[in-house]
Amino acid sequence: MPGTVHAIVVVRPDGRTSAAYHLRRTFASVAAGSRRPDAVTLVVCGTDPAVEDALEPGNLPDPTADGRGVRVIRLGRRTRFAAAVASAALEPDPRSGTGMDADLLWLLAQDTAPEPEALARLAGQLELSPTLAFVAPKLVRDDRPERIVSLGVSMTRAGSSVELAAGDLDQGQRDGITDVLGSDIRAVLVRGSVFRAVRGIDPALRDADEGLDLAVAARLMGGRVALVPTTRVAVSGDGVAGLPFADTGRRRRMIIARRRAAQLHRRLTSAHPLLLVPIWLSLPVVALGRTIAQLVMKDPGRIAGEWTATILAMVRLAAVARGRRHLRRHRTVPWSRIAPLRVSTALARERAVEPAEPAPDSLPRAELHFYGGGGAWLVLAMAVVSLAAFPALLAWPALGGGALQPLRDTVAGLWADAAYGLRPMGWNVSGPADPFSAVVAVIGSLWPFAPSRALVLLWLAALP
Repeated sequence: MPGTVHAIVVVRPDGRTSAAYHLRRTFASVAAGSRRPDAVTLVVCGTDPAVEDALEPGNLPDPTADGRGVRVIRLGRRTRFAAAVASAALEPDPRSGTGMDADLLWLLAQDTAPEPEALARLAGQLELSPTLAFVAPKLVRDDRPERIVSLGVSMTRAGSSVELAAGDLDQGQRDGITDVLGSDIRAVLVRGSVFRAVRGIDPALRDADEGLDLAVAARLMGGRVALVPTTRVAVSGDGVAGLPFADTGRRRRMIIARRRAAQLHRRLTSAHPLLLVPIWLSLPVVALGRTIAQLVMKDPGRIAGEWTATILAMVRLAAVARGRRHLRRHRTVPWSRIAPLRVSTALARERAVEPAEPAPDSLPRAELHFYGGGGAWLVLAMAVVSLAAFPALLAWPALGGGALQPLRDTVAGLWADAAYGLRPMGWNVSGPADPFSAVVAVIGSLWPFAPSRALVLLWLAALP
């Protein structure tokens, strides 16, 4: 027998595009579906005149199956998706109990536009398989429907999340994959009993990896998670649910910080009790090691996010205790049950560095990460450190000490030494110059009036 479906739509008027425009499109898509939800709750976070105008009677289509109308809950602008969904799914509807006791919960946001058959296909999968905890559709870009936003999420043994198909062109090459560890939280259809048992989405994740966390909790309760790749839902990436599209340097750094914070939070909530304190104490050491590695790999844009995530993980002890308590209370199967669904670190690294496939009708555009990734600021800071560490060099005419000696006084003398002449080999011998003499001649030529001064400036410039 088909179960009752409660659709929860969260709207927050802080995206790039008008929230009212997205809201109208989402409601129109749900109302045009071959199967409509039995109850709809709209959670409005903050105030916006355009959204208020859209909520006036008759301005939005009624997406419910029996025309009962939409329940509206108003919360603060800073309310995140996890708290907004919890307020609609875990609190009773004063008009009826359908919203509270619905068999299935459909988690939507203002920028999620499902295709007409989406709910029917998702609900059909849950009705056919009682062991499924929730199902997820294929997410595609609203402005470029041929581009996959999310189709399955996994993680490494260290807890780092890995998108399995994000950025790929949708050519049906992944439509045969249904059994994955988790998914994106947007547009998932979850059993109400499972959602209420785990007390909803962990608010400590701050919009990152929420679907993955919910899937892990459901699997530890003995349930399964499946994809329905034939079901497509268009998303605009405004960040109301899930993370926004990484189309700017600021957003990219924010995504890196939140995903790292979610990874550290999962590591602390799932760690063995005897390892919890050592892991917590090792977080600054790990952050320092990763900072050095990011400098070596010329990716300084991740450093600020690394330390922000580390500090958050260390101070949010109440959130860690709450997460561990929920896992301990509802876990009925061992962690080894999800081990086959994890991915290797090599695959995670490959997905991280793999460039997005260009659209068929466009040329790829490469971004200069030197400025957006923080490289320019790092070079400037190292230049200041170099001047502070070697201020006396600014007055030196040449470098000296050990085997270092001043260069020739003229550029012509430098290039003469780079060709043929006396060589210091324990005794004075004439012969062809060492190839490095040409390098010295090029450097000295950059300061022709005093070639030895060029090496002084090179020494100062070496650190940045």
